Amino acid sequence: MAIIKRITPTEFSGQYMTELSGDFKALGSALQIHDIAQTSGFIKVPTPLHRPEFNFIVHITKGNAKQQVDSGIASIKQDEILFVRQGSITSLKEVSPDAAGKIILFEEQILNQLLSKQELIKLFSVNTVILLSEESSIWLTGLFELLRIELQGSNMDLSICCSLLQAGLQKIFNSSGIFNKGINRSTEITFNFKELVYKNHLKYKTVLFYADGLSVSENYLSRCVRDTTGVSPKEWINKISILQSQLLLQDLTKSISEIAYELGYGDPSYFGRLFKNITGVTPSEYRNRFMHDLSE
Repeated sequence: MAIIKRITPTEFSGQYMTELSGDFKALGSALQIHDIAQTSGFIKVPTPLHRPEFNFIVHITKGNAKQQVDSGIASIKQDEILFVRQGSITSLKEVSPDAAGKIILFEEQILNQLLSKQELIKLFSVNTVILLSEESSIWLTGLFELLRIELQGSNMDLSICCSLLQAGLQKIFNSSGIFNKGINRSTEITFNFKELVYKNHLKYKTVLFYADGLSVSENYLSRCVRDTTGVSPKEWINKISILQSQLLLQDLTKSISEIAYELGYGDPSYFGRLFKNITGVTPSEYRNRFMHDLSE
């Protein structure tokens, strides 16, 4: 069975930062905040694809950045918020030299304390990047600074930190109108489908498995996922599986055939064709590019 490359905050700082920033002093908390202007200079961009063991929010107050989230690239500009769900595959692609703002990391247990299932679906079913009003962005900047002070204080109270984060989430919801939109059945099914795929794609690649897990028919699941994402469930499963293979290709001790078998593909040639169809390059070409980037 393939080992999913999951990244904790401590591992991120060790693997992707040229040196340890002072902003990464306390990494043991389930809720963390980091200053983009202070930490971006230490991060080796672009970072390799990785799967974080936490949810995170990026709030840009100056400059811009680009973040890959699953198979898409999110461009974040001033007064915009990016949400990245735990379990997704991601990579920081670009950060402008003048970028400023905050990154808030929080484990699933924190999110479950603050939001209901319906609120979670609304949060992660909208566009990944949310544009805020200038007034709301300034308000959040002040609130996130209070959160930073509390988190880094000698008598840090996690309950106060959670309350501050909850207030920030509510402000984002109100500013963007997320909570004004209802959740239809297709959106809910698609959200639950994605969650199942993140957890099970290594072993299960048939649409039937996920339809059974959601107690719906294959046809109904296909309609829901197509209506919400624009792609079929099978395409989504394949994309997540190929993204996972990109993580495994970073391990130079494994052959491409071994990786194909670990991911459940009995025919390495089929895996290679699928990989090229989704990424535009062969597994060998992807690995060569990765090795070239490492050598720079």
